[in-house]
Amino acid sequence: MFQALARFATARWHLVLLATLILSIVGVQAFRSLPIEAFPDVTDPMVEVVGLYPGQSAEEVEKRVTVELERVLAGTPNLIDLRSVSVFGLSLVTLTFAEGTTDFQLRTHVAERLRDATLPDTASTIMGPQATPVGQIYRYTLRGNRSLRDLRSINDFVVERRLRAVQGVADVWTFGGFQRQYQARVDPTRLAAAGVSLQEVHEALSRANSNAGGGYVAAGDQEFVVRGLGAVRLPSDIGLAVVKEVDGVPIRVRDVADIVEGSTPRRGSVGRGHEDEVVEGIVMLRRGENPSVVLDALRERITQLNAEVLPKDVRIDTFYDRTNLVDATLSTVSKNMLEGALLVVFILYLFLRSARGVLVIATVIPLSLLSAFIGLRLLGLPANLISLGAIDFGILVDGAVIVVEATLHALSAKDAIADGKRGTIEKVAHTVARPVGFAMILIITALLPIFSLQRTEGRIFAPMAYTYAFALLGALICATMVVPALEELLLPEKVKHVESRWLDWLRARYQSIVGIVYRRRVFAFVIAPLVLAIGGFYARGIGNEFLPELNEGGFYITATFPSTISLDQTKIHTHEIRERILQLPEAVDVLSHIGRPEAATQAEGSFNAEFFVPLTQESQWRPGMTRHEIEAELRTTLSEIPGVQFNFSQPITDRVFETISGIIGQVVVKVHGEDLEQMTRLAEVVVQRLGPVRGVADLALYQAGDIPQLQVEVDREAIARRGLAIEDVQRTVQVALGSEPATEVWEGERRYGVAIKLPDSLRGSPDELAGLLVGAADRKITLGEVSKIRQTTGRTSIWREDFSRFVAVKFNVRGRDLGGTVEDAKRALAGMQAPEGTYVTWSGEFQNQARAMRRLSFALPIALVAIFGILYLNFRRLSPVLVIMATLPFGVIGSVAGLRLMGENFSVSSAVGCIALLGQLVLAGIVLCTRIDEHHAAGAPDTLAGGVGIAFRPVMLTSSIALFGLVPAALSHAMGSETQRPFAIAIIAGLVAGVPAVLFLLPGAYFSLLQRFARR
Repeated sequence: MFQALARFATARWHLVLLATLILSIVGVQAFRSLPIEAFPDVTDPMVEVVGLYPGQSAEEVEKRVTVELERVLAGTPNLIDLRSVSVFGLSLVTLTFAEGTTDFQLRTHVAERLRDATLPDTASTIMGPQATPVGQIYRYTLRGNRSLRDLRSINDFVVERRLRAVQGVADVWTFGGFQRQYQARVDPTRLAAAGVSLQEVHEALSRANSNAGGGYVAAGDQEFVVRGLGAVRLPSDIGLAVVKEVDGVPIRVRDVADIVEGSTPRRGSVGRGHEDEVVEGIVMLRRGENPSVVLDALRERITQLNAEVLPKDVRIDTFYDRTNLVDATLSTVSKNMLEGALLVVFILYLFLRSARGVLVIATVIPLSLLSAFIGLRLLGLPANLISLGAIDFGILVDGAVIVVEATLHALSAKDAIADGKRGTIEKVAHTVARPVGFAMILIITALLPIFSLQRTEGRIFAPMAYTYAFALLGALICATMVVPALEELLLPEKVKHVESRWLDWLRARYQSIVGIVYRRRVFAFVIAPLVLAIGGFYARGIGNEFLPELNEGGFYITATFPSTISLDQTKIHTHEIRERILQLPEAVDVLSHIGRPEAATQAEGSFNAEFFVPLTQESQWRPGMTRHEIEAELRTTLSEIPGVQFNFSQPITDRVFETISGIIGQVVVKVHGEDLEQMTRLAEVVVQRLGPVRGVADLALYQAGDIPQLQVEVDREAIARRGLAIEDVQRTVQVALGSEPATEVWEGERRYGVAIKLPDSLRGSPDELAGLLVGAADRKITLGEVSKIRQTTGRTSIWREDFSRFVAVKFNVRGRDLGGTVEDAKRALAGMQAPEGTYVTWSGEFQNQARAMRRLSFALPIALVAIFGILYLNFRRLSPVLVIMATLPFGVIGSVAGLRLMGENFSVSSAVGCIALLGQLVLAGIVLCTRIDEHHAAGAPDTLAGGVGIAFRPVMLTSSIALFGLVPAALSHAMGSETQRPFAIAIIAGLVAGVPAVLFLLPGAYFSLLQRFARR
């Protein structure tokens, strides 16, 4: 087949080049419409269900809402994990699903099951936005000479609505500032004097604000729509609502309360730079959308808002734009690819000494890339840092190199004139097309284990495998069709044999060494396994991890304060932390979050703060500073703040960790059970045991503290004697302390709540609260008479997984490999006695690594069997297949040893590099065995020396360009090179170790087998 394609290409080279031009145009269009990501979305499909139960404690939320939601959501089709957390007033249930179901189907299944949930009357559920945990692509703050309340209103009703309308935006969260609310601030003294209870005021407000429709009436030849207007139009209207009438005198709300403009209770705040309070917007990307396209549209809309819509003194100020990360990483990848391509071209000319031949080969590089873009576009896969960084132009042009090298060699021979250029090209194509075709197929086959990866690791490396495979497929088509056509067009009729003296000298030395190895082959074949064993022993000491830590251009720092701390006190500490961070010369800015926004699907309390710290470009850092040294400096300065636990990570990385285990941490130990106190004590033992383990950093219990509670316990006997219901007592508590809106005020299109609020001096005092009237005010029954009011403590949060409570211990790994640290950590907990009813589980990033390695260890033997079969189809004999396969361990062990020598851990990225290496070594073996076969079939007296002599240049050339094509990636330390570097090092080190085995050991072994079979 490959020979027929080559003959067609030389005979119809005009058609081939025209088709190539058309496909190139298609490839360019595919590239222009291809989504480009700095990092692939590695998260599983997820749906978040938010249960709102205002004013209720974590214990009550768990009992009444969370457990019921778990019950109805269990068994949802394709469900993998079901996790939840209950906090004050909020239940957050996270469902993780298997790949293969659309978001629409998943959300439909969840919505159907939520209808069956039996929840309290005051509880409600909503589904989180159709976004991914890593979908926070844009952050901004609103600047202006306005109050925080006004800025918040502008953001809520102007900016947020217009940004949410941008195609591809899943949601916009507003965080910070003060949300406007009109409040009836009641005076207990005036309430008592008027004989009015809080419930009556609440009911009066809710009744005094409505419009009604009366249908229509006909009057003569006209028809009138009837409207009953009674809705509150001005804040002053609130005070006119009548609570009750006493002796014909109306008692209005303004008689017992002051109507003021206030703010809704909030559970968090935002600070930026030196400012303690700002209004922030967070834009979420819809799952599956092109982030680059959405960000372009978003910036265009923001420019319009700043110029035309917002007041002149208000503007949107960008804090974070993921475009910067995409641009920086793609710049690194593009730079490495360009430098690699130039090195490939230089090495090609160094070996071939033919500018036209190099031009023919170099044409394969862009054509292969365009083939990859077309393939990705057809599959709907985005291009990303890892997939683009995996492309080694040296490997892509291997097939073309063999074809062109053989053609140049043939055109320089004496009989080239007799055959003519076309005849010579066809003759060469007939000779090398089959081995070249099989070799390129073998390289693609070597990628099969990568396609077997699942979930997180599959989403990371599947695009890479597809990109590489499509590029290799394009390179194969180019080698068999485009290259012969270009040779017909560009190469001269006669090529003068020009070969460098250094190459002739190397070939002569190589032939003599091969002869020596063959003559002393017994000794060589004894030494080779020893060298392999020594290399394997050295390689065993390498650390292991899932992926190298990616550089996102900044830090994401979380600070956990004592759980009893108030929001205002946390603000004081976060101000100090921001000031310390801003003293760092490399820090561009800092944004702090305390707690959670009102509408977001987050469960953080006011004791939890987050800091986003973007850094300047590395070229602007202090001399000699690295990212790890900057982190160490930050750790030192922040550790001086007492009573605060810090965790250092990065925004995207941290969210990925959270999707793996439900907890923000690289490794998580979960203590499961029912008794929270018992579980917490065991978790504290876990912390003590893990503390001394080398590599463990940021070790802490995760949100496991208690918070103060003001409990109002109903006295059932007392309410029975007074003819009250429990609901009367609970309603008083809700109205007095819950800030539940009684009604609302519309100001144009803006809607604001109206709530009843007690003076702050009374809200936290059990004695003052005890004097509130319960039920009808004329009965003079106080809250203290029918309940016990006391201050106590309760849980800040209650975490659940698979219908069981758990207390989490989290830590990160610093200064050591992930795998070794986890192994030592597990040994540290070995023998720890867990009380009855409790048990310990592990989760975290290492699970992805273990799962990936299991899949590769299963799929790799299958791929090797496939390679074995393809080699046998090519040679139709076992002897060349066996000797080629025998050289592969040298390359793999060389890869691992090289990684350890360069200070890299063995990761999934480097494992993929080792797999990609196999095809290159097989290609070199095919070339050598094929040339030896040709000389042996011709009966040449110098079969071994002649065969290896002719094979030397193509083997050295293909290996050299594959090696040098990845040198820029292996040496790069710029942002975006983290996953490229171990991949490149694995291939380079494997070539350095494996190619000598192919060049020096394979010929002697294969020739020995040829002679043995010949004697038979």
